[in-house]
Amino acid sequence: MKTTKYRVWDKVRKKMFNILALTFDTQSQAPFAVSVLGRSWEPIAKFELLQWTGLSDQESKDVYEGDLIKIGSSYYEVIWSDNEASFQLKDNTLQQKAPIQEVSKGKVVGHRFEDR
Repeated sequence: MKTTKYRVWDKVRKKMFNILALTFDTQSQAPFAVSVLGRSWEPIAKFELLQWTGLSDQESKDVYEGDLIKIGSSYYEVIWSDNEASFQLKDNTLQQKAPIQEVSKGKVVGHRFEDR
């Protein structure tokens, strides 16, 4: 079975957290609440939910949606494309895309929520 992992960006505290547990609404099947280390259940609306791509960078670090990847001298953001139904790399300066498999040639250098 394929492993699915998530992490969350706390919109209020401006900090990334690994998820301990995630609940879903029984009617809509949408994420409902999240539990992170040292805190009780909180509404998902307080967080940005970010999914693991299933891939790692050249240093074996897990790559998540929203991560910034440096490949050579170029920087890419990991995005989800609804049109392609897959993760992709988007070059922020040229607005070009690259296949997500290219992350194995690069390094995670941050995420889209950090000041750049």
